Amino acid sequence: MKRFLTIRKSSLFYDTYDDDAQILSYLLGYKIIKGRVGFPENAIHKVINALEENKINYKIIGEQEEVKDFKNLNQYSRILASAQDKNILGERLQKIFKKIDSLDSGSLCEVLERIESIIYEYN
Repeated sequence: MKRFLTIRKSSLFYDTYDDDAQILSYLLGYKIIKGRVGFPENAIHKVINALEENKINYKIIGEQEEVKDFKNLNQYSRILASAQDKNILGERLQKIFKKIDSLDSGSLCEVLERIESIIYEYN
């Protein structure tokens, strides 16, 4: 089990990859591009604050290494699971949007009416 989110300093930016990128995307809305999230160095305090608020262990690798370890309070795995669930739902929605986009006007109205009636049942 991974215990730390790793942030790598690269010139004027920071990068995270794979699962770490999913967590930052989930917490801060950063876009994942080819398995990577990058952000400018002036955003590092915002990132650190989000990680600390959520009790996620992290390592910053750069000129100097900085490490924060919440020990048994570490929420890395829990937050990663939530991020992955959200990504799966997002992918499902994108597939639905593509199908809806290809419908003719009459079919689109029918589908929207069905969706609206289902959504209103949950309110």
